[in-house]
Amino acid sequence: METFIGIKQVHHFQAAVFKIRTSRGDVFMSEQRSDRAVVEVDSERFLELWREPFSSHPEVACGNPETWPLDSKFHWPNDHFAEGIKNPVPLAQVSVRIVTTQTPLKPRKPFFFPSFAGAERTESPSLNFTDGITRTIWLLTFGAKSFPVECSTAEAPLLQKLVGTGSCYRTLDELFSAE
Repeated sequence: METFIGIKQVHHFQAAVFKIRTSRGDVFMSEQRSDRAVVEVDSERFLELWREPFSSHPEVACGNPETWPLDSKFHWPNDHFAEGIKNPVPLAQVSVRIVTTQTPLKPRKPFFFPSFAGAERTESPSLNFTDGITRTIWLLTFGAKSFPVECSTAEAPLLQKLVGTGSCYRTLDELFSAE
């Protein structure tokens, strides 16, 4: 993982710490040990996925670096990221899934001869946030090319496939065990 810099003492606990390059300089994020995974995501592909129809918070996802700073909470990450490596910001927590929809096909016969024409099945990816939208739009606004997010280990392969960078996802247990 390119952004992972090691396990560090953060206040009263050990944390996996990550360094993300932005136009404002390097910022630091962290996560405590758990049974979840970390995926480094490509910012552009992540935003495309977030803008898919079934993803959460479409009103934020459809924003851009000019509109995101108008969010009432946008200034919060400024203050938190400013504390640097001594107080890294937690990773955003996301989930990803494939949503299947079915669209009925038009009948082949006139309406007075009922027939089942079937349905067209469409699969679309969906991204949802549990926590971390504001820090994510802050990273996107200030030009982070990639950044780590936390997700379940079951969803990590799909998130990696859809928006991951070249480095493979890792479980937090793996990151802590490697140190």
